[in-house]
Amino acid sequence: MLVMFPESGMSVGRKVSRLIIVTGLMALITACATSMSPAQFGENFPRATTSKHYSKPSAEAAVSDGKCHIMVKDRKYVAPIGLTVHGDVKNGAVGVDEWVAADKANAYTINNYEWISVPIGEDYATQLILYFDTLQCT
Repeated sequence: MLVMFPESGMSVGRKVSRLIIVTGLMALITACATSMSPAQFGENFPRATTSKHYSKPSAEAAVSDGKCHIMVKDRKYVAPIGLTVHGDVKNGAVGVDEWVAADKANAYTINNYEWISVPIGEDYATQLILYFDTLQCT
């Protein structure tokens, strides 16, 4: 039985097919992003971690006030490749949380980060590299 929508003359199956195609194209376009702006990164990365995040100025102030102690300075972490930049961020956050725990710390501050292109066969993937300090704060 073929169901038609009177207002468009289009069948349910055809509408569903168009919706799937449009959704797929939107996902593909979104997934092709190769990095985030600093504002996007600054908003997304702290949300992805479970450890306490300090901005660089806040961390410097907390250390100089004696509220935090730097456990490891200038650590470099190369996150596993994610399927998207959001996957890269998630993988980087997991790594930072693991280093915070391993350093017997409870917080971190990001000093810098970068995305690099990694060749995979004939294609390229993004990979996130993080530079951060781990902190023990009261």
